[in-house]
Amino acid sequence: MLRFVLRILLIFMPLVRWPLRAWIRTHVSPSDLNELAIDFDKPVCYVLPVASLLDWLALEAVCDAHGMPRPYLAGNRPPTVKRAVVLALPVGRSRQRSELQRIVTRGLHDHTFDVQLVPVSVFWGRNPVQETSIFRILFADSERSSRLRKILIVAANGRNTLVHFGQPIDYRNVVDASATPGALVRKLVRVLRVHFRRQRAATLGPGVSRRAQLIDTLMADPKVVTEITETARRERKNVAAIRVRAREYADEIAADYSNIAIGFMLRVLTWLWHRIYDGIDVKHLPRLREAAHGNREVIYLPSHRSHMDYLLLSYILYQEGLALPQIAAGVNLNFWPVGGLLRRCGAFYLRRSFKGDRLYAAVFRTYVETLVARGQPMKFYPEGGRSRTGRLLAPKTGMLQMTVASALASSGNAPVAVVPVYIGYDRVMEVKGYFDELRGTRVKKGETMGDLVRGSTRVLKRKYGRVFVSFGEPIELQRFADDHLPDWRDRMTDLAVDSRPKWLQQFTDALADDVMRGINATATLNATGLACLILLGAPQKSVAEDEMVHSLELLARLAHACPYSNDASAPEPDGAALLAEAEPLMRLIRAPHAWGDILTVDSRQAVLLTYTRNNVMHLFALPSLIANFFAHFEQRNEKALLDDAAELYPLLASELFLRWPVDACRDALVDAIEGMIECGLLSRTEKGALRRPVAGTQTFAALMSLARIMREALERYAMTAMLLSHNLEVGVVERGRFERQCQLMAERMALLTGRNSPEFFDARLFRNHLQTLVKAGLLRPEGNKLYIDESLRHLAEHALRLLGSDIRQTIAHLTSMPQLEDATPGQTLG
Repeated sequence: MLRFVLRILLIFMPLVRWPLRAWIRTHVSPSDLNELAIDFDKPVCYVLPVASLLDWLALEAVCDAHGMPRPYLAGNRPPTVKRAVVLALPVGRSRQRSELQRIVTRGLHDHTFDVQLVPVSVFWGRNPVQETSIFRILFADSERSSRLRKILIVAANGRNTLVHFGQPIDYRNVVDASATPGALVRKLVRVLRVHFRRQRAATLGPGVSRRAQLIDTLMADPKVVTEITETARRERKNVAAIRVRAREYADEIAADYSNIAIGFMLRVLTWLWHRIYDGIDVKHLPRLREAAHGNREVIYLPSHRSHMDYLLLSYILYQEGLALPQIAAGVNLNFWPVGGLLRRCGAFYLRRSFKGDRLYAAVFRTYVETLVARGQPMKFYPEGGRSRTGRLLAPKTGMLQMTVASALASSGNAPVAVVPVYIGYDRVMEVKGYFDELRGTRVKKGETMGDLVRGSTRVLKRKYGRVFVSFGEPIELQRFADDHLPDWRDRMTDLAVDSRPKWLQQFTDALADDVMRGINATATLNATGLACLILLGAPQKSVAEDEMVHSLELLARLAHACPYSNDASAPEPDGAALLAEAEPLMRLIRAPHAWGDILTVDSRQAVLLTYTRNNVMHLFALPSLIANFFAHFEQRNEKALLDDAAELYPLLASELFLRWPVDACRDALVDAIEGMIECGLLSRTEKGALRRPVAGTQTFAALMSLARIMREALERYAMTAMLLSHNLEVGVVERGRFERQCQLMAERMALLTGRNSPEFFDARLFRNHLQTLVKAGLLRPEGNKLYIDESLRHLAEHALRLLGSDIRQTIAHLTSMPQLEDATPGQTLG
């Protein structure tokens, strides 16, 4: 009878198959099906979570489109290499249990039989919102629905269908020869059921209440109610008036998911990316998928270089079949109509500072706690704002501390993953405005609709190359807490609502530093960044074409010979191809010459290119530091070089968030030296010393380009150390005043040496540098005073030895100028 019914179905299947294929529009996850590592020399059995003819037809359409084995109904026939089958997860004593048991029984009796069980989830629409309206009840997808409702779901959501393939389960890895078929079926069913439950959570996220319900929940929270009462008492106002204010705060903060808005933005962004970018390179997606599948909540912490970051990461996650996070956005973006649209795509808004407004802080903190308690994926930027220089900024830990405290307090042992994300661009569209702000010729202001329209007309006329997104190694929050704060469970139990103890700040700082190092560890070295490193290292920003090609190839080889990390990626060492890719994006100017073209850029473009250089300069930090020891010396003793480089390493590590601990830097330096020797940038003499290439060769020119990557950083260290050593007799400096002196010194040095590089005297770099000296024990802070250690003089002399005589003379002259501290940054000193 069963065979007869199946044959009847197959006869009439074209009446269902072709109209359905014409209607549905499927999207596949993962986008690169090679991630699945399916062995097509073994039989394949697709497993659906529920028995559904429409799900099977959607799977069939995807398999046909992507060249995968076509799924056939199992019937009484087991899968073979030439004939894949599909069955559903058994429920009770259903037909599907018999089909699975038939496969299991054959495997137990025939030891040569093998099969790959590939779990497949089909999502008709991806609406995470739990509505109470009849319309949503009828048309929102659900795990189990009646036949009529399934038809309505497909009719409503068929244009937005996601088919997700899980990693295949190798039957032979789970089979137990001593088990009975029934026991083995139950084991497989349990494994698959857990997979489908986790996959649904990873794709759709947790159920989210309607916005009005969420705001009501916030207003009823005991912490908010208590703060409303306390605020009314402090301000001597009516409780009802304060409650209205608190609701206004909640209304300003809360996101408002809308499938319509998400669908609209998906179409707009797909068009926009193709219009202004040449492609999006995404790396390390499998590890992200594993983290989203295995953790209760994922917190994304990306670098922040452009407004495009807000949209880019969510776009990638949606395309890859992962739940959209709620995004912490600055309230400056909450302007019409962008604010409402972003809110409906998952943005929630926060003010730059909560200081002095305890009511707002209580409402916002409760909102974050609510998201964490529900397992809602979140995304925010640890730097706090967009980087104006291309380097990672020192992390601002307020939002991170709030999120970490909520996660550890509410989740207990439930896994939470913190995922560092590197986002880089061939060209950042806002870069000109960034450097205008650094120069002081443009004041940062809030965004408006007029700014958006004017900016859009310029943006859409240009191409910005490629975008690079790379997901770093996830940090398991509970495991990190076990390693850095073993008694965190007891401490979180006793933590008061408004308490922010020192131990929590220290723990958050350690996590933030780990995140920043994780972002840099997964950076992508692109052709444009590599060419900028070479061109901007040239004395006059001009390089012969053959020298550029040779240097590109050599540095690309170096990036492969001594990679910054296992997760960092570098282009193939083909100098000509790299130059061809980078040239139009850098707007290089060719000066024809009989001996070969000269490549250069105008002064304005050279400034803008420093941003691209700074994105990737940390990848060559150690080789560049080593190369600086040969800028003025033909050869150096290797042990002495390692000792001197290790002394300077903590300064570079703090500024660039380098991944090696200070006590492990010596081994990393040795590896860098070996890589440079392998590439011909250094050689060993018979006596064991290190020697540079012969001056005048292209390899020597490449070594000098490499040295100049860290040259400006070393100059800043020398200036700071020299200025501090001039105050050794007094032994103390006032911190704010000294930071101003450092910035003025760098500003004047830029003028004297003809540099058009406003990021050279960025005040934040000097502020971070002083903090590094504090950590190293060379400065001791007391209030706003910094007490200077005697050993700082040695550091100053050491840093100066790496610089040329002209730079040493300039620094010595500047540090003796008494009028430096009397000026203000931005003045031209005479």
